Amino acid sequence: MRYIDLNAFLATVPANKKKNLARTYRNLKGQSEATIRQRVSSGNTKWRPLKSDMEAFSSRKCWYTESKNAGFPNEVEHFRPKGKITDSNNNLLHWYWFLAFNPANYRLSCQFSNRLNVNPATGKTGGKGDEFPLLVSSLNGNSLHATSINGVKDELPVLLDPCVEEDTKLLAFSPEGKPVVAPHAANCPIAKKRVQESNLLLNLDFPTFNEEREELYAEVVKLIARGDRHEANQSDALEDVKEDLEAMMQPEKPYSKAAESYIRGFRDRDWVDEVIQNL
Repeated sequence: MRYIDLNAFLATVPANKKKNLARTYRNLKGQSEATIRQRVSSGNTKWRPLKSDMEAFSSRKCWYTESKNAGFPNEVEHFRPKGKITDSNNNLLHWYWFLAFNPANYRLSCQFSNRLNVNPATGKTGGKGDEFPLLVSSLNGNSLHATSINGVKDELPVLLDPCVEEDTKLLAFSPEGKPVVAPHAANCPIAKKRVQESNLLLNLDFPTFNEEREELYAEVVKLIARGDRHEANQSDALEDVKEDLEAMMQPEKPYSKAAESYIRGFRDRDWVDEVIQNL
């Protein structure tokens, strides 16, 4: 998961698109619940035009998985779900209708992260759907969901958010391609919970992604071995290996943060440490 600077992205969105969304939100205020639900549920024509801007900003990569999914269209996903969600007793759990037309709440998502899918490796149903769990707040002792834009800042989401830089730093990747807790947070139970829940609800560890990251790790290992040989022979070809490693970590590359995680694992070599320092 690569950090997405939300303010930088929003600055790229044409003013007319933002004005259209803002106008739609203003027209919702004061309406009946039925009207709000109907307009939100049919609002795709309002937020879909931003997809091209989101894809351009991230080189068409899913903001959650960093995957490029040829043949499958990305989707404009609402980080805080737009639908009204109730429990079995019809008690309101959360309803972020006030963010339905707010581009700051949008994330570019592949279908595996956004939609419910059974993970064949675990047998569990993953995908975000309308889930949005919160951590118990250390400030007020509860985990109530916000009911207004002003209340959002007090929430402590469980799901990792690609638009929060500290969240993206909680992920590392195993040689098998699985997302795991980063070493610096390995002893933090909250970090473990957030990574575990994000793996499930965002399908970060879906076999398709794990397999591709595992192949990436194998490629890194081959490059490291080649670099070690060139370094031992004091060959100028070592610079070519360094360039190949640097290229794998560039923002536009699929799974670039996984590549960085893998390459950092070989930082005990001075020549690899130089590559990392050039990031």
